[in-house]
Order: sequence, then C-alpha cells, then structure tokens
Amino acid sequence: MEFSRAFQSSCILFCFGFLTACGGGSPMVTDTLIYGRGGDANALDPIHTDIGESVKVIVNIFEPLVAYDDETLDLVPGVAESWETSDDGKEWTFKLRPNVKFHDGTPLNAEAVVFTFERILDPDHPHVHNNIIPYYSSYTQIEKVEAVDDLTVKFTLKQPQATFLANIAMFPSGIVSPTAVKKHGADFTRHPVGSGPFQFVHWKPKQEIVLSRFDDYWGEPAGVERVVFLPSEESSIRVTQLKRAEIHIADNLPPSEVDGLEKTPGVVVQSTPGINIGYLTMQTQKPPLDKPEVRQAICYAIDRDRLIEVAYAGHAQKAKTMVPPTLWGHSDDVPGREVDQEKAKQLLEEASKKYGFSLPLKLELFVMDQPRPYMQQPRQTAIFIKDALEKVGFQIEIITNDIGQHFQRMTRGEHQLGLSGWSADIADPHNFLHTLLHSDNINEIGGNNLSQYKNEEVDKLLDAAQFELDQEKRTQLYKQAQQLIFEDAPVLPLVHVPVRIAQRDFVKGYKLHPSSQVRLKAARMAEQ
Repeated sequence: MEFSRAFQSSCILFCFGFLTACGGGSPMVTDTLIYGRGGDANALDPIHTDIGESVKVIVNIFEPLVAYDDETLDLVPGVAESWETSDDGKEWTFKLRPNVKFHDGTPLNAEAVVFTFERILDPDHPHVHNNIIPYYSSYTQIEKVEAVDDLTVKFTLKQPQATFLANIAMFPSGIVSPTAVKKHGADFTRHPVGSGPFQFVHWKPKQEIVLSRFDDYWGEPAGVERVVFLPSEESSIRVTQLKRAEIHIADNLPPSEVDGLEKTPGVVVQSTPGINIGYLTMQTQKPPLDKPEVRQAICYAIDRDRLIEVAYAGHAQKAKTMVPPTLWGHSDDVPGREVDQEKAKQLLEEASKKYGFSLPLKLELFVMDQPRPYMQQPRQTAIFIKDALEKVGFQIEIITNDIGQHFQRMTRGEHQLGLSGWSADIADPHNFLHTLLHSDNINEIGGNNLSQYKNEEVDKLLDAAQFELDQEKRTQLYKQAQQLIFEDAPVLPLVHVPVRIAQRDFVKGYKLHPSSQVRLKAARMAEQ
C-alpha cells in the first residue's frame, strides 16, 4: 500500500509536467528535485516541532538572523548582515539586510523579528495556538527584544550566555511573516511563509510537500524550480525509486542498502561524520527504573559492538557519552560499560531482592516507526535490545508508535524504555547535555529530557557551563557532568552515526552539511 500511494503520487506529479519519467528507463531530467525520505513532517511552524522530517522542509522556507556557513559549522550572516554585542555581553544588536521580503511580499523588518521571538517567549501570545514549543528553554535567557529602527533589532539577555548566538542560528529562530501568521492562525503550520530560497506550495499529508523557487529571494536564487519531499517508510521502495530515477535523493536508508547503491550506475553516495547520538532512554521516575542498579544492569546487557554489525552494517561508532566525539567537550575519560551479561544478571538479581520485585522483570520498550539519521533501522534495533535484555532476566514488550506519537508519549513519560536520538542543532555540548538531561527540560510541552533525569549536581554543572564564556572552563564542566551522568545511567548511549545519502549523479551542487540540515538551495539538475 505504501508503494502504491507513493507511486501514484509520482505519476500525478508527472501529469503536471515537472517530474522525471515513471516506471524506469532513462531518466528525463527536469527542473524539479524529488527528495525521498522515510516519513512526513508533523508541523511546518518553526517553533512547534523538533522532528527532523519537518526541519528538512523548514530550513528551506525560513531563515534566521544568523546562519551556518555552507560547508562548516561556522556562524555567518543570515537575514542579519552584521551584529555587535555590548562589553558586558548582555545586549546584542543586529542590523538587518535591506529589501528582504517574505514570500507574501511583506517586508522582513525589525518588527517581524520582534514578533517572531515574542511568539517563542510569551506563553500567552495571541498568535500562538499550540503550547508545544520544544526549544523554549533555549531562549529563556532573552529578557526582551526591541525594534530600534526598521532594520535594527536589539536583544537584552538576563545574563551573558555562551550559546546565545548559536541558538539564534537554530531553525526555531526562523523569522516568520507576521501578516501570514495572523492570516492563517492555527493553520499557519500548514501554510508557512518565510523569506528563504523556497516558498511553500502545498502539503498533502503522507503524500508530498511541494516547494517552489522564491524569485524575490535576496541572495543567490535556488538552483531548481521546485522541490518535492516524498515520504515512504519502506526503505526498499525508496531504493527502487532511486534506481528508476523516480526520486533523486534518498536519505536514512539502511546502511547495507547504501553500500549496494554505491555500486549502482547513475547513483552516487555522499557521507559526512555525523554530530549525533542514538540512545536508549530509561524513565527514571518509574520503579524499578528509578534504581541505578537496574539501569546499570540494562547497560551491561547490551552488546553495542554487535548491534553496530546487525543494525548498522558496521557504519556507526560505539558511543561512550551523549556528546559525540566530533564535538568539543566530549569526554574520553568516562570509562564506559562493556557488555557483561553475567554482571547484568548479578546486578538485576541483587536489585530484585533488595527492592522486592520479581523476575523476569517486565518492561515496555517504545520504538518509532520511521528511520532516523541516528537509527536507520529502529525496529531491528529494538528487537536486538529485547533479545539482549531477555537473556539476563528482563521480559520486553516492544511498543511501536508513529514518529509524532512516539516522542509525544515519551515526553509525557509514558514509556519505561525507549529508543531515541539527537542530531546537533548547534556545535555545542549544551545542545546534547542540557537539552537531553537537564531537569529544566522535563515537561509535557516538548521537553526533551525523556528519561526525566534529575540530579542537582548535574544541573549546576550544566547551568555553570551555559553561562561561562571561557571554552576551556566550559569543557571541564561538561566533562564533570558526563562522568556523573555515566554513574547514574539514565540513558545508554548507543551509537554515533555518519550521515549518508544516495542520489542520482545528475544532481549537482548539493552537499551534506555537518549539522545534518538539508539545505537544497545550491542543488541543481545537470543536463545529460
């Protein structure tokens, strides 16, 4: 059924004359880029999502004040052409580019920037219709945002924050058209209007999202006329579509499939080291997972080297901490836990007697139904973990949810065990440790501390690191936090995964970005 729906969608697009030929044979190159992926978006309002499939679309429609360089994680001007900060680091003043327009023709000015950030910061904002704002905690140090003049906007912080400028570059900071937000109300998330190189055309849920080139874009125009995001949960379908040139880029494929595509004529593979983490979260507020011994037993039971062979075809690196080794602040001093099933059994049996629960210990393991950059085969990963845990005294029931429901349920703490992961929004350990393990991020409105982990000492270290401006001192604080987190074991870091995509060889100009953001402006279709 999945194939039928995707195939039907492709043929419908062909009838409109902007798609490659359906059904195989030589590809007929057009000016439409078709991006095949493992799932659909859940929202296109930048402030209301943290789902990767939404972000792939959002970063092509919206632009923040500050952006990443095209090839690195260096920060460069976005819709702000320059900025300066006060000596005490509490005031940041941004000068906007002149003559930047939103897709609805209205001007992107200082008032629009103020409107954008007030929607994030004001819980009672009249033009916010959903209380789920996953990145809210990243902006709470902003005391106020003011329009100095039409092209100048000033941020005042409660105290200097090391990550402020990087946070401003994240996708939730994409500047929205106030006119469009007011016009569409709660439906803005399905009628997004930004100032980016592509503008929204339409969204048919679970079928396609179509964007078109924005001809009044202030910068270099997009290299293709249209982009179609085509979801298909079945990786085998995306592989077939790519071989037939029915799609032009496919991501989040199982590593073994990518290995095979590398040998396919007309297909090339791109790869870049990922700044990400795939991990097992343990709900620390639910007995007996509130006992460190039980969580440690789980950690000792799982052979992550074997998992990498089974679920990643060897294309992953065993994780030691939640901070990827490709990022500064990673601690190599944390000892890690090698698989030791006898020790796992011993810890679990001792905990059973000490805390009075019977064995086998029944637990539910939540898993998402779609591949993610850090976990291309979530179902296989869940089965592997279930088998490993049942060898040492657990009884595991796998609960599969669609991607949105999966994370919403875990945000509410409904799980016991759950598969999750994170790709860097910014090149800073704060984005992994504070976001995923600080107690401030335990809430039902998008909090990402899925383990509901609380450790006052860890919170203090992460708070101190957030406000310390000396990077060497910050590094030491993050290393101390990683050691405490290792001892408490609220999560089991599983893997860090390189980002790999397969694409048709006539797609030129598109390069994987270290942030994993899918920025398609430079992509173009070469003539055959």
